[in-house]
Amino acid sequence: MLTEIEAQDLMIKLIELRQEVQTSDDQELAKKLKKHEQICVEKFKYLITMKTGRYKAFGNYEDLNQEGFEALMKAMNNYNPKKGSFFWWAHKYIDTRISRSANLHTTIRYPLKVAKAVAPHKESVMPILIETRHCPDQELEDSQISQIIGDGLSALSDEQRKVINLVYGFDEDKPLSINKVCKQLNISRLNCTKLINSALLQLKERVKL
Repeated sequence: MLTEIEAQDLMIKLIELRQEVQTSDDQELAKKLKKHEQICVEKFKYLITMKTGRYKAFGNYEDLNQEGFEALMKAMNNYNPKKGSFFWWAHKYIDTRISRSANLHTTIRYPLKVAKAVAPHKESVMPILIETRHCPDQELEDSQISQIIGDGLSALSDEQRKVINLVYGFDEDKPLSINKVCKQLNISRLNCTKLINSALLQLKERVKL
């Protein structure tokens, strides 16, 4: 782990190199900046694993680590030494990004403030309550909900439907991480994310439970 002073020195050097590159066409200087960025990511990556460690049982664990790296890069790009410690700055970015992403894959949705402090519960570890009595009303409600969701999915494009089914396991298969969905469908992560977001927006408009 880095000390506060070591972290600040790394970031100040990064900022200085960026400023130099912006006013110079020197390719060697650009390479030096790139190398220092890689060093910073390597030095600070433990901030990500400290946060994602609690989510190892989650199906989207691989994605959470990727989200953490993206948050770290954004924190490094936007850091202002006048705002205080880089550790504080990076934790804000990483905690928020990972907590929000992990919370999307849980059975229970928590407010972000709570999700950042408590690991959300997965359905696989929740107690199972078995209703022994026959309940026609519940069966009817479940059937209606399934029909509404099915109608919503049928309105999606083929690509959107495939991605949503894989990510959320609507075909009664185990939900897959975004990385695995990308590999299975041979699409980029960016395209996969766009398909998910557009599909969820359409479902939100059509599915009224």
